[in-house]
Amino acid sequence: MAETEFQFLETGWASVNKQDETLCGDFFKSFENNGKKVFVLSDGLGSGVKANILSTLTTTILGTMLSRGIPLDECINTVATTLPICRTRKLAYATFTVLQIEHNRAYLVQYSNPAAILLRQGKNLNYPHNIHFIGEKEIHESHIPMITGDILVLMSDGITNAGVGKLAANGWKREDLIAFLERLDLVKMSAAQIAARIVNCCLTLSEDSLDDDTTVLVIKLRERSVVNMLVGPPENKEDDNCVLKLFFAKEGTRVVCGGSTANAVSKYLQKPLVAIADSATRGIPVMSRIDNVDYVTEGVITLKKVLELCNTYLEDPLTLLTFYHKKDAASVLSLLLIETATDINIYFGMAANNLHEGTEFDFQTKLSLIKQLEECLQRMNKHVKISFC
Repeated sequence: MAETEFQFLETGWASVNKQDETLCGDFFKSFENNGKKVFVLSDGLGSGVKANILSTLTTTILGTMLSRGIPLDECINTVATTLPICRTRKLAYATFTVLQIEHNRAYLVQYSNPAAILLRQGKNLNYPHNIHFIGEKEIHESHIPMITGDILVLMSDGITNAGVGKLAANGWKREDLIAFLERLDLVKMSAAQIAARIVNCCLTLSEDSLDDDTTVLVIKLRERSVVNMLVGPPENKEDDNCVLKLFFAKEGTRVVCGGSTANAVSKYLQKPLVAIADSATRGIPVMSRIDNVDYVTEGVITLKKVLELCNTYLEDPLTLLTFYHKKDAASVLSLLLIETATDINIYFGMAANNLHEGTEFDFQTKLSLIKQLEECLQRMNKHVKISFC
């Protein structure tokens, strides 16, 4: 999809291995070419190493070929002839779901995975599909015009099989999952939170011991949400007012990081800087409040923890659910960047404090943190722009 000025294609995922398996038999990946975005989720036959190989090959082949405009039949035939044979079952395939989005239109191709769920205005919307056969494979194809707020949920059968023989005798049926999703406030939730909540529920139903690899991929077409971050004062003191005027002219959520920066903002706005008493925790300095600024935090210590939390989320998306119960500056700011932001503008002040040279608060440390945070956020498919001042 060629994103418009006001729309953002947000993705969220969560995946947990089958109990006692070190490798996941599910695999997904996104591909992009000339404004066309392709998402592929594959479930390899069985579990462990063989399943991981099957799903990885299937996803990589389908995604690479489809993103380059190669016809579906040719792509699937290539997969069929490339994958190794499972000696036990004499089968050479993995199930898959392909979602291609271009110009606000979704093309959905499904083979043997649980049917994807489409939610519009928080409610399930049944979408039409055509069936045709490629070799012996029954392929379901759908063409879906998407509107802002639409959510698509792609999953492996670990989702619908969750809880079998435990807290859900017949598994978590698709209609039960739909009912679960319709009870959530989906308008306010990011794709990341929706994915985490689905897999967390699977773990609950399975008493934290999954009998199959369990993966969900959530795609949400949402309005853009800009977060503007001011980190550190400008290199030249005389540029303070110019930079602050530019910062406050931008629309979006405003975040100020660093004591010196907060004092400069307070002086510029002629508004007091007030500490938020219950926001202090061990190791993370207190947050503050300034009128016309959404969040005011300390600098390096808080940003270092934000980077740690964001990297932890990328490794294990379920950790996102723990952020909602915390009030410290790092958790609040991490949640803002992961859950709310689509576009992040960072205004990075180049002023160096000689008293901090050689310490964990020096300029090079702060610069390195910002560059690492930029890379981390880009891995979440956020749009990040750093302006040095």
